[in-house]
Amino acid sequence: MSSDEAGSNFKHIWKAKIPYKIKIFLWLLESRVVLTKDNLIKRKWVGDPSCYFCSEEEDISHLFFCCPVVKIIWGILGQVLGANNVPSGSEQYKCWIKNWLPNGAPVYTLGLAAFCWAIWKRRNKACFEKKMLTNPLEILSHACALVFYWAGLCGVDMQATILAGVKTLLSCSQGPGANFFTVSTKLRRISEKHWISASAPLNFFSCPSGVPFAGLCCVCFSLVR
Repeated sequence: MSSDEAGSNFKHIWKAKIPYKIKIFLWLLESRVVLTKDNLIKRKWVGDPSCYFCSEEEDISHLFFCCPVVKIIWGILGQVLGANNVPSGSEQYKCWIKNWLPNGAPVYTLGLAAFCWAIWKRRNKACFEKKMLTNPLEILSHACALVFYWAGLCGVDMQATILAGVKTLLSCSQGPGANFFTVSTKLRRISEKHWISASAPLNFFSCPSGVPFAGLCCVCFSLVR
C-alpha cells in the first residue's frame, strides 16, 4: 500500500475527532472496500444481493447514499442545512457539505462518519439479527447519539456548537412537541469510550414517544460500540 493510499488522501479522516475504529471504517468506506454485498460477490460469496432496506442491489453507493430509505435521512439533514439536494456518494458529500455548511469544516468528517456508521450498524442488525428496519428515524437517532457522544472528543466551544446542531437536527426530524431533557455542555475526554460532564446545563431534545428510543442521553453508551 502506498503512502497516498493510507495517508495523504485521507488526512481528513486521521485528523478527525472520532474514535480510531471509526476512522478505519471510514477509510475502508472511502476506499470502497467495505464488505457490502457487491464486494462479497467479488470474493465468490453466493447469496441474495438485495439491500436490507429495499429491493435494489446493495453496493457502497446504494447502501450509504442512494437507497430510498437512506435518502430520507440525508434529506432531513439537507432540510436543516437548507439544501435542495442530497449527496450520492462520499466524494460528492465533501462538495455538498462544503456548499451547504461553509463554516463547518471541523464537523464535516464527523458528520459523515456518524451517518455512515449508523447506517452500517443498522444494516448489520438486519443481516445478522434478522431485525428489519421499520422506521428510518431509528438510523437518524443513532447518528445523533454518535455525534453527541463523540462531541466529548472535541474542545468545549466546539462541543456546544455540535450539540446545538444535533438539537436542531432532531427538532427538524421530530417536529414540534419533542420533550426536553438537561445535559451538560462541558464535556471532557477521559478516553475514547467515556466522557464526564461539568456543571453548565443545556436544554437538549430527547426523542418523543412513538419513536423507539427512551432518550438520546440514555442510549448513548449502548449504541456507541
